[in-house]
Amino acid sequence: MPREPGRRAAGGVPRRGRRLVRRPDGRVLLVHHAKTGCWVIPGGKAETGETPRQCAERECREETGLAGSVGRLLAVQHLSPDRLWGTKRITDPYELFVFEVSTDRAQHGGIAVPDGELLGWGWFSPEEGVRLMDATNAPLFTAAVRAADTGTTAYLEDLAEWPFTEDGFPGVGGPGVITNTQT
Repeated sequence: MPREPGRRAAGGVPRRGRRLVRRPDGRVLLVHHAKTGCWVIPGGKAETGETPRQCAERECREETGLAGSVGRLLAVQHLSPDRLWGTKRITDPYELFVFEVSTDRAQHGGIAVPDGELLGWGWFSPEEGVRLMDATNAPLFTAAVRAADTGTTAYLEDLAEWPFTEDGFPGVGGPGVITNTQT
């Protein structure tokens, strides 16, 4: 289905849905975004009338070919307008939702990404993944992985600057961050 540029979800805030796909060994599926050159969690913009959960399911299927059961909400990130989002300046606010997903391991060998939109895909440890990401996506990725590991949900907002720890992970409790909120 063609996408309409500038569409808005309820309340006028564009929403994006993402799915955290993990293997039993803890490695996480990331895709290499062609437009930004960044590695990200599979996902994208919600269609008109689509919930963030529906968006996450559709976008992951479109971007990777994986079908799966969308589980609990892991993280939400609010990005205020007129700020950098990775390498791009955004003029509108955005809300990003990351959901846990279960996939059939037999599907993992058939992952395929759409030409032009994505440059590739790979399975990465959380430490490797965060090092491939920009300053906006890394905190969301880290929060989602930690939430999956601890059975919690994370909320992040306005992460223009994020202090990284020596191990390469964004520090917990950065500016405007509430993490590890029980579900």
